[in-house]
Amino acid sequence: MRKNLHGLAVLLLILLPFAAYGQRRISADVEVKNVAGRSVVTTTKSVYCLSNGRLVVCNHKPVEYIMETNIGGETKVYFPKTGEVLADNQGVATSKDELLSIFLLGRIEDLGVGLYGYKLQKSEPVEDGLTKRTYKCMDPTMPPYTEIVYGKDYLPIYSATLTEDGHVQTKVYYSHYKPVGYVPFPHRQTQITYNSPTDSTITRTVYSNVVVDGDSAMFDFKVPANAKPIDLSGAEQKMR
Repeated sequence: MRKNLHGLAVLLLILLPFAAYGQRRISADVEVKNVAGRSVVTTTKSVYCLSNGRLVVCNHKPVEYIMETNIGGETKVYFPKTGEVLADNQGVATSKDELLSIFLLGRIEDLGVGLYGYKLQKSEPVEDGLTKRTYKCMDPTMPPYTEIVYGKDYLPIYSATLTEDGHVQTKVYYSHYKPVGYVPFPHRQTQITYNSPTDSTITRTVYSNVVVDGDSAMFDFKVPANAKPIDLSGAEQKMR
């Protein structure tokens, strides 16, 4: 029986990309809490992901705006209250940064790190039946190493980025897996960013109201043609 369960888990892992890709669109409400020292900033938004890599984000608070972007980083940020728009093609934002979008693209197994040029270097068993995979990236603008630890069900439960000499830059924990369509998705993500040896920032992201293949008009949102262009400095002031 145990052997059969192991085989089923392996089969699920193999089928994850195909099962997720069979879903054409996914939406969710998202709450993000950033904790730095005694300061807590809460962001609420709704995200709309399509299987072609397109992502629409409706940011509700603390600042209201609508962003549309794709996997290549072509981005427009629209401010409904003023009718202004910021266009950016430098990859400041991309759908590769949204976990739900990565899931829809069938990349939950490697958490999308392959999209950034990371290559699997080694896979090894660790304590309690867990498995750790180490990925390396040659892009000097990216952390050189990423580690992902998988549970006994072969789903990611932890990841980290590391420097060349092995110092951890970020840790991310994935939990509260629930079925979304055909496969499990982690509805909670907790990231610890080490700004210095004595300072860190904690970011908790919680997903709710996840809808598969919904019919919201926001999936097809386009910035109005008469939106007024603004420069980057103006947009930074609006988004603070």
